Amino acid sequence: MKHARFFDDFLREEVNINQTRIDRLTRSVEAIEQFLSNNLAGYQSIERQGSYALGTIIKPVKQNKEYDADVLVFLDYDDMKEPKVYLEEVDKCFKSSERYKEKVRRKTRCISLEYAGDFHLDVVSCVMINGQVYICNYRTNEFEITDGTGYRNWFNEQSRITNGNLKRVTRLLKYLRDHKDNFTAPSILLTTLIGNAVNNSIDYKDLPESLKILFNGINNYLKGHPQMPEISNPALPSETLTRHWDQIKYDNFRNLFNTYNDRINDAYYSRDNDDSVEKWRKVFGEKFGKTRKEMYTSKGIVTSVATTIKPRKPYAR
Repeated sequence: MKHARFFDDFLREEVNINQTRIDRLTRSVEAIEQFLSNNLAGYQSIERQGSYALGTIIKPVKQNKEYDADVLVFLDYDDMKEPKVYLEEVDKCFKSSERYKEKVRRKTRCISLEYAGDFHLDVVSCVMINGQVYICNYRTNEFEITDGTGYRNWFNEQSRITNGNLKRVTRLLKYLRDHKDNFTAPSILLTTLIGNAVNNSIDYKDLPESLKILFNGINNYLKGHPQMPEISNPALPSETLTRHWDQIKYDNFRNLFNTYNDRINDAYYSRDNDDSVEKWRKVFGEKFGKTRKEMYTSKGIVTSVATTIKPRKPYAR
């Protein structure tokens, strides 16, 4: 059974990051934008990146665990500057502020601002050279080509084909990865696998059907590739997204994905409410959906596992 309502509830209550936290992130990015605009020489603009830009951020596994968000900071290009200098200048700017100096931590490709107990925001320095965007690597002191805007445009088009369900399926797969914790895969790789499975000749009617179709598509692709394939960024084919995988990690992912795909098909095609809910729970855990007994209990009709109270008929008048 599809259980579209249960999926909506599950996403809202267990998977999606709550709006309060997104609003806090948005306000923080707006404050950073204003601060850098006023204090950083060569500042041009800020652009959301990654899951933040795609709308696929999910709740952390642990309630008080921080989640990640990324923004690009576009800076004036100066061919006299080494790549690492751009990061050093952003780092120095933040450390000059009473508001930010205790939050700052420099990483290889970004300046990370830690908002304790909530999120950390990776501020990635980038420049435009001959019409192409490059981020700055501090460790290697090199420019690295990127195309976050192109990737976002590709993903949004794939999502449009699925009537918006692609974004919700992506969140569910990331939830599966984080809560099962039995396979590893970068979010951009999972997002690309799902996006590549979209077929513009299919009608993606609702979330459960889209989930089944997209998982079936990915599983068929994995079955056809016993050796780890090279999966590239659709917007930047020179970027290989499987560079952090190896054959062992791929085999593990491929085998587990086949197991979860079988469970999804079993749950989807089950015609009994309780049987289907129990099968969906084998994929997403005990917080998914409600059995009939649980639904009656929540309405106050069932008071215990063994006792059912039937409403008393009114007296005849």
